[in-house]
Amino acid sequence: MTSVPDGHFHRNEFFEKETITNMNIKTRSIMLLPAFPRPGLSTTAILLFVLPTLAININYGIAVAEGYVALCNPYWDGCTSISATGCNGTAFFFFKAAMLPLSLLYFYYWLLCSKRLNSMGYEKPTIGNLGFFAVAALVLYTLSLGALGDNFRLMRRIGIIFYFSLTYLCQLLIVHRLGVLGQQDLSQTLQKLMCLFIFGIAVLTLFLDALLPNYDDYEDAFEWSIALLLLINFLLAAWNWRFIEKMKVDSLETSE
Repeated sequence: MTSVPDGHFHRNEFFEKETITNMNIKTRSIMLLPAFPRPGLSTTAILLFVLPTLAININYGIAVAEGYVALCNPYWDGCTSISATGCNGTAFFFFKAAMLPLSLLYFYYWLLCSKRLNSMGYEKPTIGNLGFFAVAALVLYTLSLGALGDNFRLMRRIGIIFYFSLTYLCQLLIVHRLGVLGQQDLSQTLQKLMCLFIFGIAVLTLFLDALLPNYDDYEDAFEWSIALLLLINFLLAAWNWRFIEKMKVDSLETSE
């Protein structure tokens, strides 16, 4: 082995020491960064009720204030569609600025649900996959809203139908899977009733569309109502996730 004079390092040894020093500096820098808490399942579900509900209703208020849509109770009168509120003026920009970040929150929620179900023994990626396509449909709808032309109209229609359908399927599959895994409480029953109610409304709209020549007068009210019911289901889901968290804490305390 070649000897090295005192006060000198091998080239490799020098670079190793420099690398370790840089890693220590980076580690200290990361430790100094503020830690932002990530919302859990129940908190995220509450946000997915509150924020979209505020967004679509504020957007409607903006469109009314600027004279682009009529003032009414859209959930009952059906004087305008959700799409019409975001096509013009300030509401055009507000809707996109609100819904595009919310689509990321939706995706985060479906990933959390999939991860939690995996930890409880359900290893299939169904929820995460369906949630991804639901979010993609929402993004497609949001970006095409307000754009002119038949192609954009078709994109909006595809986007809103797939968003509603896949979001409903995700909610239904989650509540069913939690029931199979034995996580039963009152919120489970209410979510199942809500899913049944939403399904009944969807079937009713198909019959009315086929039977009533003036179904267009009612279509927008059904759209607003189904959107609200899907959002309320997130609130019920938050209740259910709270119950599951409490059961987990109680079981840990009992085992100790």
